[in-house]
Amino acid sequence: MRKVLAVAAVVAAAALVVGCIETKQDYTLNPDGSGKVLVEMTMPQMPFNLGPPDGQGDPDLAAKQFVKQVLDGSKGVRAWSDVRYERTEDGRTRFIGTAYFKDLSQMKLQSGKMEGISFTKDDRGGMVLSIKEQESAKPPTPPKEIPEGQMAQRIQAERMQYQQVRPMMATMLGTMKMDVSFRLPGTLAEVSGFKKEPSGAVRLAFDGARMLKVMDELMADDAYVRQSVLAGKKGAGGSPQMDQQTREKIFGAKGPLRARVTEPFKPLFPYESEVKAAQAAHAKMVERLGLDKLPAAPPTPTLPPGFGAPEGRKGIGG
Repeated sequence: MRKVLAVAAVVAAAALVVGCIETKQDYTLNPDGSGKVLVEMTMPQMPFNLGPPDGQGDPDLAAKQFVKQVLDGSKGVRAWSDVRYERTEDGRTRFIGTAYFKDLSQMKLQSGKMEGISFTKDDRGGMVLSIKEQESAKPPTPPKEIPEGQMAQRIQAERMQYQQVRPMMATMLGTMKMDVSFRLPGTLAEVSGFKKEPSGAVRLAFDGARMLKVMDELMADDAYVRQSVLAGKKGAGGSPQMDQQTREKIFGAKGPLRARVTEPFKPLFPYESEVKAAQAAHAKMVERLGLDKLPAAPPTPTLPPGFGAPEGRKGIGG
């Protein structure tokens, strides 16, 4: 159960920072590891109600500040192209743009980026797209014996703790969605966890409502809660523990999320020429969006105590 709470804590923390975010990312990768991603992110304005309380804030100004934060705050991006934004009917901001990167593992978007993604060669002459499992800086605590009478009390306590935090998680996770697809430069040979698309791409879809349902199911499983208690897993203050049971229920695969392609490998787009064109058009794009004369953006809010991943750990969320 503590593994379930740990997963929820990080996902909920992300939702708390950016609000009810919906993100779609369509990656196109070349054999040398370079690539581009068409990003679409939709989220509310002004998380934590940082805007003026009298409602006199400028929604368009806030939207432009968000766009600038994405462009300036993303790491490992050589160029952006075709960036635009729009206001949705329900008052959210939708960011749309294409980011070019030289190394997928080093590219981190300001919002909506899944951690641990890599696309590398393997020892069989193929190339593998993978999302790495959680890696802990400390070895796992070996299971310890607990008297049966105490175990029943511990299981009940774990479930009570979950019910206490569930309303918060339901609010934060309820409308959160992530849809990520990858177009790979070879013949698709092996897939685990990803869904095969008719176009030949592989796709990973995630939503907060599904996550909440999985946590409910695991909390109702006596064997799972017992195993977590015995293993002494850290609770909601830790970083995500995407164990096999959770992974299987969400993605349909117990092992690592991966897709392998084989030869022939061909570039799917002319990376260098598109990057040069995007870099040449950057200044005019910034001017067109009105980002060149923006006032300083408000500071990013600090997460409440107990949220986020400690140093030395890498996970799936981010």
